[in-house]
Amino acid sequence: MSRIKTHCKALDILLDGGIPTGTITQLFGEKQLGKSILSLQSAFACVAEGHSAIIIDTELSYKNYLIPSRREPMARRFGRPIDIIQVDLQRKPRSSDRRRTVTRSDLVAGLSALLEKMGVSYTELQLEEAADALCPDFDLHLEGRLPAVLLLEVPTVEGLLRLHGVDAIIAPSRSKERDERVSTRMELRLRAAPSEQSPLRELARRAGARLLIYDSISSPLKATFPNTQDLPARSSSLAMILTHAQKLCVDYGMGVLITSHVSINPAQAWDRRPYGGAILGHEAKFSLEITRVGASRGGGRGEAVNPEDEREDEAARLLWIQRHPALPDYSKFGYAWIDLEGFH
Repeated sequence: MSRIKTHCKALDILLDGGIPTGTITQLFGEKQLGKSILSLQSAFACVAEGHSAIIIDTELSYKNYLIPSRREPMARRFGRPIDIIQVDLQRKPRSSDRRRTVTRSDLVAGLSALLEKMGVSYTELQLEEAADALCPDFDLHLEGRLPAVLLLEVPTVEGLLRLHGVDAIIAPSRSKERDERVSTRMELRLRAAPSEQSPLRELARRAGARLLIYDSISSPLKATFPNTQDLPARSSSLAMILTHAQKLCVDYGMGVLITSHVSINPAQAWDRRPYGGAILGHEAKFSLEITRVGASRGGGRGEAVNPEDEREDEAARLLWIQRHPALPDYSKFGYAWIDLEGFH
């Protein structure tokens, strides 16, 4: 098992040299602690070593916020310009005539003309949803110099599933309870068996990617499955995504870094666990929690792996081992701090 060095000293020490390849690593914590900054830094470090990195941005924060403010300082830190390519994933309909290429925009124009001719009223949203249903496949456009950071913006669970070779729809299921009230829960409905031949696999192969980052896995799940009765669909969606990611790890020798939020027990505020439950907990062989300085975990303070770097200010963070095959939970932590160049 090789490692992808991140140049965050604490993380690299805790993970025995960096993000491990061939498996999934999880980084979780509360908001505004720097999970996305550390993710971008890890991708830059990977490219600086001569390998592409893929970032799946589910929170739509990289292009308009994170990259403009961090790109140049991080590039100076690594001593070279880092190319960033926004991968264009366009939906396309399936055509029985291989000689003819039909684009999604062609389909939208055709549907609109047909509905206008028939005198059927419709909204733009309805037209977009109909086009998506008729365009189950993605057409992958990868243009630019490699190695590079490859950025994909995928804010929905359905988009994530399709990216991972799962043809499914997520829709509400209504049922009447005994007192005649109507309850609604979200269901996952497969339209075809999951396929290993996914757009994400093709992208990883063509780019020679060594690192895959999900930032974050929890955001689209929370937005799509907000209620407790949605747990089966949420768990199934997450399981299929992670199974595909793990297969990519093994087949291509990649490392996978997943960021997630925390679930807090309201009766025990100290009890913070990664969002995603047993599904993510089982797949992630390494897991770290990021906190502010002063936070304690696991009933004790643990052992600092770099006590010489201790500091207490707004830029200071702690990285805790929440899960490690060779270490007890929360037995070790490391000091880190952030500036414009990232984590140190």
